[in-house]
Amino acid sequence: MFTKNIERYGRLGPFLVVVPALVVVGALGFSTLGGFGAALIAGGLGLGWALFVGFIAMRVARRESWRPALANGSVFLAALGAGLMAGGSLLEMMLLSAGLGSPSTTFTMIHPPFGDSFNLFIITLNSLMEWLLIPVALFLNWHIPKRRTFIVIAAMAFYAMRVWTYLYFVPNIFEFGALPPDGPFSAEIVERFRIWVNLSWLRFAIQDVLPYLLFLLAAFVPASASDNFRKPAGEKPVEREAQGA
Repeated sequence: MFTKNIERYGRLGPFLVVVPALVVVGALGFSTLGGFGAALIAGGLGLGWALFVGFIAMRVARRESWRPALANGSVFLAALGAGLMAGGSLLEMMLLSAGLGSPSTTFTMIHPPFGDSFNLFIITLNSLMEWLLIPVALFLNWHIPKRRTFIVIAAMAFYAMRVWTYLYFVPNIFEFGALPPDGPFSAEIVERFRIWVNLSWLRFAIQDVLPYLLFLLAAFVPASASDNFRKPAGEKPVEREAQGA
């Protein structure tokens, strides 16, 4: 009974993280564009996508010989995506912070053509991390306990910041983007934007830098670590059935 419970947790564990995360961020993300109806549809799509990715990942990982390569590859891609995200966000944050003393300059940066270029980069990488790279890394590394710890913490930090993004940062940036880039800007708007930029530094640290560092740490954990689930002291681990048996 204990063995069956452990194995069931090993199969269902990543779903307990990925499914709620994709349902929530999908619903919140699309609610900013299409309201409640779009949120419901996106939440359903998030559920379906999470189940689909989990099924495919577990299917391809059934071969024992493929597991280390799949685990390493997924961690490498997640670390690469997080690193690119952190680098691009750092550049944007430095430019926005440098222009806070000159509102017209700063607001010009969130309008075309500068704003479009940054938004394309940010939205593309965030979407890849949200919907593909982090979920796949969770599914393909769940059987490695030390890696799992790093990746779960990275995922929780990332998705928590995505929720905050859709609740606060996105609505505000839409409002700022609707303002004429050359002003005039009221003192209230300038102060709100200053707070938005300062809070963005906190989001940058938790959403971009922390997951990047955690994925790097996970990469140093050998993927060849035993897949056997841990049992109480004094009991031998459950041996996997021979491939093809």
